[in-house]
Amino acid sequence: MANGGPANEGNGRAARAPSLTLTQRTDLPPRVRQILNGLLEQACGYFERVIGATLDEVEHELFKLAERSGNNADQQTAFGDLREIRVGRADVAPRFLEQLESAIAAIRHAPARGAPAEADSTLQLVDASAFEQDLAVREIAARAEVRNSQALFALGHRFGAIAGTPVWSNESLPLGPARLMDAFRLALRHVALAPAHRVLVFRQFERTAMLPIGTYYESINGYLVAQRVLPHLAAHVSYRRAENAAARAPEPAPADAPEAPATAPAPAPAAREQPPRGSRPPASPPRPSLAGAPDPIDEELFQTLRDLLGERRRFEGGARSRGVSASPTELQSVLDGLQHGAKPTRYDSEHFRNTLQVKLRRATPDGSRPLDLAQEDEDTVDLVGMLFDYITRNVREGSAARTLLTQLHVPVLRVALGDRRFFTHRAHPARELLNTIAETGARWIDDADSDPELVRQMQRVVDHVGDEFNGDLGVFETLLADLGRHMQVLARRAEVVERRHVDAAKGRDKLDVARDIARRAVTLVLENSTPAGFVRALLEHAWTDSLALIALRHGENSQQFRDGIAVAQRLARRSPAADADDEDLRDELDQGLRQVGLHATDIAAVLDRVLGREKAPVQAPAESDRVAHVLSGRTRLGANAPKEKDAADELPPSPQEAAMLERLRHVAFGTWFDFALNGEGDFVRRKLAWFSTVTGRCLFVTQRGAHAEDRTLRQLARELLGGQVRFAEVEQASLIDRAWKAISEALRLRPAPAKGATA
Repeated sequence: MANGGPANEGNGRAARAPSLTLTQRTDLPPRVRQILNGLLEQACGYFERVIGATLDEVEHELFKLAERSGNNADQQTAFGDLREIRVGRADVAPRFLEQLESAIAAIRHAPARGAPAEADSTLQLVDASAFEQDLAVREIAARAEVRNSQALFALGHRFGAIAGTPVWSNESLPLGPARLMDAFRLALRHVALAPAHRVLVFRQFERTAMLPIGTYYESINGYLVAQRVLPHLAAHVSYRRAENAAARAPEPAPADAPEAPATAPAPAPAAREQPPRGSRPPASPPRPSLAGAPDPIDEELFQTLRDLLGERRRFEGGARSRGVSASPTELQSVLDGLQHGAKPTRYDSEHFRNTLQVKLRRATPDGSRPLDLAQEDEDTVDLVGMLFDYITRNVREGSAARTLLTQLHVPVLRVALGDRRFFTHRAHPARELLNTIAETGARWIDDADSDPELVRQMQRVVDHVGDEFNGDLGVFETLLADLGRHMQVLARRAEVVERRHVDAAKGRDKLDVARDIARRAVTLVLENSTPAGFVRALLEHAWTDSLALIALRHGENSQQFRDGIAVAQRLARRSPAADADDEDLRDELDQGLRQVGLHATDIAAVLDRVLGREKAPVQAPAESDRVAHVLSGRTRLGANAPKEKDAADELPPSPQEAAMLERLRHVAFGTWFDFALNGEGDFVRRKLAWFSTVTGRCLFVTQRGAHAEDRTLRQLARELLGGQVRFAEVEQASLIDRAWKAISEALRLRPAPAKGATA
C-alpha cells in the first residue's frame, strides 16, 4: 500500500507539543484550575461529537472514491485508507483532546504573543505532498479566524486575563483555529493515509467542525463571562490592523485576582509591538467605524497642507480669475462621467486637472458664466493629485499595480470631495483600500515575481469600485474586507513556502559540513597509504559520499563513522596480491555503496575490480572502462546544490569587508535588503530568511516566500560596500502617511518665481 504515514506530515509546531495535563499543574491557583477544567469539559463535549461525525463522513467519501476509481491501484489505496480510518479512529479524538489539554494546561508557561516554534532543522526534502497538507491546514485556520474575528478577539483578552499576560494572538490561542488544526493534524499522525486522502480529512473537519465553530466560541466566551473573567469586555474589533489593535488593548489582570467592579478604571495599556521588518500584507480588517473624532494630528496636517498650497499659488502667480463655483452635485456629476468613461493607462495629475476644468466648462448651462472649482474643492483636487503622484512613483513603471492605482484616482477624489474625513481619519475605508493596494503593488507585484492570482483579485476590486461606487462608502468597506482576507491567505502561504526553503537550506548546509568531514577523513587515509588508481578513485568519490551520509545521520564521533573510516583504511592498505575472498570487506563496501545510489550490478563490477576478482584478461579493458565510467559518471552527493562561492571568497577579507561581515553576523533573520536590478537606480526587495554561521550560505526569499537570491555572507558584504545591495529602509508609517509628509515638505520648498510675478 502506497499510503503516506507520519513521515508525510508537515513540520508543524503541533508535532512537538509537550504532553502536559491539568493534574500535573499543581502550581495553578484554585480558581484558574476550575476555569481551565471547565474549558476542557466544554472542548470534550464539542470535539468528541464533531470528530466522530468527521470520520463518519470521511469513511463515506472514501467508499465512494473506491467505487468510482478508474484503476485498480486507486481503488486499493482508497479501500486501504478506509481500513486505516476504521482501525485508528478510536484514538483520534483522545489524541486530539490530549493536545488541547496540553495547550490549556501550559497557559501560564506559553508566550501570549510569541511566534510559532521554529521548524525542525533536520535534513528533509521539500515534499510537495507535505507542502499541500501544511497549506490546507493553514488556509482552513485562516478562514476560521476571519469568520470568528470578534469572538477570538474577546477570547484572546480573556485568556490573557487567565494567564496574567497581555492579549493572546489568534495563532497562540490554545483554543484558536490554528492550534485546533495543529492538534487535529497531530491526532491523525498514527493513521497511515495517502497525502490526498489526508487533505480530504482536513477538508471534512473544516466542514463539520470549523464552519459551525462560532457557536462553540460563543459558548466558551459565555462560560468565561459567567466565571467573571472580564465580564464587561466590549467584544468589538478596531478597524486598525491586527497588530495595532492588540497593542492598544488593555492588559488584563490575572484571573485569580479579585474581580474589579464595573466602574473601576481601565488598567494600563500593554506595550505597543514594533512592526516587523519589511512589508507583509495587512490582516483582514473588520468594518470601520468613523463615528469618533478625527485624529487631531491629521486634522492639523490637512489644514497645514491647504495653507501651504495657497501660499504656493500666491507665490507662483497670484490669484486667478474664477467662474461660478460648481455645486457639489454638478462637480460629482462631471466626475461620475470621468469615472465611467475610458480607463486611463497613465497618470498625470496636471493633465487630469485640466481635463476636469474643461469638462466643467462644457457642463455649464447655456448663457451662464463657466463653471469652475470652488477654492476648497480646488485644494482637494490638487492634494489628491499630489497623493497619487507620490504613490505611483513608489510603484515600478509599467507594472500592473500602477495601472490599477491610476484607475482609482477618480473614485478616491469623489470620496475626498464629499467626505473630508478622508484626510483626517486614518481609518477611513477609501484611504485604507488605497493604501492596501498601493503597498501591495509596491511590495507584492513586480516584473520578476508577479502573482497572477493577486493581480486578478486586485483588478476585480478596482473594477468593482469603478463600476459600483456612487457615494456609498460601504463599497470600499466590503472590498477592503474581501481583499484583506485574500492577502491574509497569501501571507500564510508565503510563510509556509519560506519555511520549506529554510528547512531545505539548513539540510544542504548540514550536508556540506558532513561532506567536508568525510573528505578530510579520506584525505588523511590516502596520505598514509599508496593505493592503486581504482581504489583511490573509489575512496575519493563514492566512499567519501557514503561517509558523508554516515556523518550526517550519526555524527562524526559515532561508531558507525569510525567503522566507515576503518573500511577505507583496510581497502587503501590492501595489497594487489591479497586474498580476493575478503567477504567481510566486500559486504561492508557493498552496503556503503548502496547508500549512495549505485546499482547492484555496478557495485559488483566495481568491487570485482578493486578487490582483484577479474579473471578474464580479454574482458578486462571493457570492464575497466565500465568501472571508470561508474566511478566518474555518477552524480555526487549534493552536486545539485547551488554554487554560491566565487574566487574572491578564498582571499582574506579587507578591513572594511571584515567589519561588514561582523555586522551581518548579528543581523536578524527577516531583515529586508534592496538588490540593484540595473545601473538606473531600480531595486528589488528581498528578505534574508536564514544564513549559516558555519558555511556563510545565505537564503533570500521574495515577498511570497519563493527562493530568490544565492549569496554567501562575504559576497553580501562586498555588495553592500559596493552599493549593489543596501539595507531596506524600515517603514513604520503607512504609504499614505509618508506621502502626506513628503507633500508637506515639497510645498514648503519655494520654487523660482514665475515670469512677471512679484515676490
